[in-house]
Amino acid sequence: MTTEEKKQDKPVTPADRLVFNGLKGALVATVFLFTPLLTMLLNAIGMGSIAPLLNALMFPLLFICFGAMGYGMWQKKMQERAGSEED
Repeated sequence: MTTEEKKQDKPVTPADRLVFNGLKGALVATVFLFTPLLTMLLNAIGMGSIAPLLNALMFPLLFICFGAMGYGMWQKKMQERAGSEED
């Protein structure tokens, strides 16, 4: 069995999902925070008056996503340590 086959057989854990979803959320928050994309979208639908509040919403969202990703990585590390101690 090659290493690629071993990787495919490994089940996806909740920690893996947490890391992946945290990364996706951070990418979306980053795109909307550092580009005028969200501001243009809000102006197009007539809600441009809330555009100044975006930084107050997007920075905490970005930090929450990074926190979720870090927590998932920590969980994976703890699972690996527990698995290596059993062997």
